[in-house]
Parts: sequence; C-alpha cells; structure tokens
Amino acid sequence: MPNTDVLLSGAFAALTVDLLVYPLDTLKTRLQSRTHRQLPKLRGLYQGLGPVILATLPSAGIFFSTYEFARSRLPSHALSDSAASALAEVCSCAILTPAEVIKQNAQVVEQPGGSASLRALRNIRRPRDLWTGYAALVARNLPYTALQFPMFELLKRRLVSKRAGVVETTVWAGVAAGSAGAVAAVVTTPVDVVKTRIMLSVGHKRSVKEVVGEVLSEEGVRGLFRGGALRAVWTMFGAGLYLGVYEGCKVWFGNGRKDQAVA
Repeated sequence: MPNTDVLLSGAFAALTVDLLVYPLDTLKTRLQSRTHRQLPKLRGLYQGLGPVILATLPSAGIFFSTYEFARSRLPSHALSDSAASALAEVCSCAILTPAEVIKQNAQVVEQPGGSASLRALRNIRRPRDLWTGYAALVARNLPYTALQFPMFELLKRRLVSKRAGVVETTVWAGVAAGSAGAVAAVVTTPVDVVKTRIMLSVGHKRSVKEVVGEVLSEEGVRGLFRGGALRAVWTMFGAGLYLGVYEGCKVWFGNGRKDQAVA
C-alpha cells in the first residue's frame, strides 16, 4: 500500500481514538499521580487534548509507515513483527513525547482558568524539558508493542479473511487488537506508572530507581499496578478502535484505488 494511504489510515485511526477514549486516559493519569487523584469535572476530562491531537497525527503516520516498511523487508515471523513495531515506536516517541509531557501535566491542572495546556506549558522552563520522560515512554512502549503486535498479527490472520470487506475487517481486526492490547497493557502497567510520575515531575530530574523506590515505599508492589485495570479497559477499547479503523481504512483506500484502476 502506498505510503500516503498508510499516513492517512494511521492519522484517521489516531484521531478517532483520541476523541473517544481520552477521558479514560485522564482518569488513568490522575490515578497514577501522587497528589492529584480526585476526579475532575466533565470538562476537565479533556484537558490537554489539543497538543495530543497535533502530535498524534504525525507520530501515528510515522509509526505505521515505519512499521509497514520494516515488516515488508523482514521475514514473516513473530520476532519480525516485534522488531518492526519497536523501530516504529522509537521513531514516533520522539515526536509524541513533548505532547505527552504537556498532556499529562494539563490533565492534573486543578480548576483551570483558560487553557490547561497553556498553563502546563508555562510551567515548563526549558525547551529540553519537553522531552522529559522520553526514555521512560520508549521503555513502556517497546515491551508493549513487542507483546501486542505479534499477538495482534496472529489473531488478525485467524479472524480476518483475505477477502473481507471494510466493515468485517474493521470489526475483527479491532477484536484482535483489543484483546492483544489489553494483555500487553496489564503486563506493562508498572512501567507506565513510572513514566507518568517522571513526566509529572517535569523540570526535576528523577531516575527510574528513585521513582520505583518512592512508589514501593508508599504503596508497595500494588502501587506499581495502580490504574492497571482502567488502562486495560482503555487499551482494549482504544487499541481495538485504533488498529481496527486503521486496517479498515487500508481496505477502503485499497478498494478505491482498484475502482480507479478499473475505470
């Protein structure tokens, strides 16, 4: 499939997920925060959405372009799917990290006057602080995608027939992606907790060891899995929509090009 179609499919899928499941991500961030666990008002559930939309579209396009390119040049194997997704994550996280930092700090702003994203941005003193937590984000996403995509590709091959239409592909690819994503989300929750704490400490350099020690001393091992159930539900829904819509868009764009060729 041409790269343009990959970019459009990935961008549309990312936008759909951001708009529908963002409130669950806000709740998860607050649960994992050390000091901001009270539930926000309805409007507050979408604090920080703007930067995410701006960054998610190009990062999703880069992820899927890199993923499809790498898979097309590697042998068909589960390890190849893991390697391709890992490479794609390293590239996309470089673009996504600044938006993730602003988003997570905006999600815990209390009683925002005006834009919560702008208030969060004002608290970031140096441009390089926007990449606070890049290593933690990659450390979370690499094992997540390395677990999710091989399971997703395996389930997709079993559930989605090669002649499936747009709707059938979207539904069954979504089931495959949601199932694989939920399992990967639970397993990688401890890394997500650490990543959230580091990003909420923007401007204050904190090591992974320090954050893990803090969580263990305050809440024990259970604290490392705080928000895990919500993250599993959010990921099942979000990953199902994300990859389901992506695969459906690929079929739709592909059918459109076939119709143009016939005409």
